[in-house]
Amino acid sequence: MSFLHTDETEMPKWPILNPPCGPVKGQFRKEISCFKGIPYAMPPVGRRRFRAPEPLPPWQEVRECTKYGASSLQMGGITIDAPGTYQMDEKSEDCLFLNVWTPAQTTAERYPVYVFIHGGAFATGSGSEMVYDGLRMAQDGVVVVTINYRLGALGFLATRGLLEESETTGNYGILDQIQALHWVQENIAAFGGDPGQVTIGGQSAGAYSVTALMFSPLAKGLFHQAVVESGSIFSIPAFAMLNRGDLEKTLENGHLFCELYGIADTKEGLEKLRSLPGDLLAALSMVKSDQSSVPHAFGFWPVFDGVVLPQDPVAALRNGQVNKVKLLLGYNTDESTLFIKGHTNLGIYQMLCYHIFGPEHAVDVMNHFKVDHDHSPLERTREIYTHSAFLIGMVMTAKEYAKMGLDTYFYNFNYDPAILKIVGLNTAHGMELPFVFGNGIGQRRATKISNLSWVMQQSWINFIKSGDPNFTEPYKGQVIWPKFDAQKKHIMVFDAKLSSTVLPGQADLDFLESLMFA
Repeated sequence: MSFLHTDETEMPKWPILNPPCGPVKGQFRKEISCFKGIPYAMPPVGRRRFRAPEPLPPWQEVRECTKYGASSLQMGGITIDAPGTYQMDEKSEDCLFLNVWTPAQTTAERYPVYVFIHGGAFATGSGSEMVYDGLRMAQDGVVVVTINYRLGALGFLATRGLLEESETTGNYGILDQIQALHWVQENIAAFGGDPGQVTIGGQSAGAYSVTALMFSPLAKGLFHQAVVESGSIFSIPAFAMLNRGDLEKTLENGHLFCELYGIADTKEGLEKLRSLPGDLLAALSMVKSDQSSVPHAFGFWPVFDGVVLPQDPVAALRNGQVNKVKLLLGYNTDESTLFIKGHTNLGIYQMLCYHIFGPEHAVDVMNHFKVDHDHSPLERTREIYTHSAFLIGMVMTAKEYAKMGLDTYFYNFNYDPAILKIVGLNTAHGMELPFVFGNGIGQRRATKISNLSWVMQQSWINFIKSGDPNFTEPYKGQVIWPKFDAQKKHIMVFDAKLSSTVLPGQADLDFLESLMFA
């Protein structure tokens, strides 16, 4: 059985590797071997529903890994709201799969590893989406891994019965991610990856996840660097407005969930909870792309459970009780244009302020971000949503990591092509992803958009390889990306022209931080 080819033989079109998990058959194209749909844990079904993932025993026969595995059960879409998102095809409760792209062609090669965690409000998405295809990154000398994890109620329902059973509850999706990182440590060398050089990255809910892993002792030693795109675990109050990550409030939500189906919220009631149809749990976790300014009946998000997240992340950060890694993080200028729609009026603005900041702070926020002749309700809503849901937590993280002497690099994606303006998105949430992965954008550096994609992708790859996103070889238009520090707060701006500047809007950020995280 073939492992990796030697220098004297050609790479087979259908390579077979023998990692500890069991033999896998992939596909070789464009100098990259790709292995899709590799299971990294036992199917989380039946008695394993609402439990930490269990390692999968090694298999003996060659497993065909040329097609993606099923996505987690989900309905609706945070970035798209179309009929196709309300069906269950290719989605399953049996969803714990990952995908690997590797440039390695001999047994001796070792490349740095990038494990990417998808976004989607912890309710939608998968590691098999086209934008996350790792081929182009792998062509530049990185082993890329994308993963699925449990979503919605299946990944984040917390109840008192579950807490009594396992002494933790509500973070099954995060535990899936930790199990995937264990799989990487145990198996990635067989794919030419270096388990001692692992960078985790994520966008949106994936960024929330990455920061959760940065504050979880269960993930200690499983990664060495982190990339955080548009989000942090600190910003849960902007989305999970009913529980804000608080364990007791989340348990109250879970109790109401059980009551809805006549299930006792006790250890004895868990059999009935585990017998509910998976489709029902997915439907209750549904996200619609035009409803993000309104809290959902049940907010299925990570919870500060005392185990996976031992304490409030703000306290963990300020106490230095974190996994100390090098960090690259940043935001898009107009994140909230994806969520806050053009029909937003004064009432919606006021409602959002009360939901996010509570009655004790809402009036202060509305007085600071006044609606007047120069600032419409729509503009103000988008401004405070971008700040509170994405930016504040990343800035807090960057400041504290820099104070600890950890190399930290901060960016702002500000490219605003005309086509986005036409549909009212501007530099919206998620718009950097095609640039970073290089998918859907031409690779020839003949246009502004393809050149910017090349620069961003290479910057990410430089960081994954060396912990420094700067280029060692000069190129036209090059700008040095300075390290972020708590005083100067230098950032890199990715636009049609690169620039280095100071983080804008610091007075507003300091004001909101003092209200939300005093």
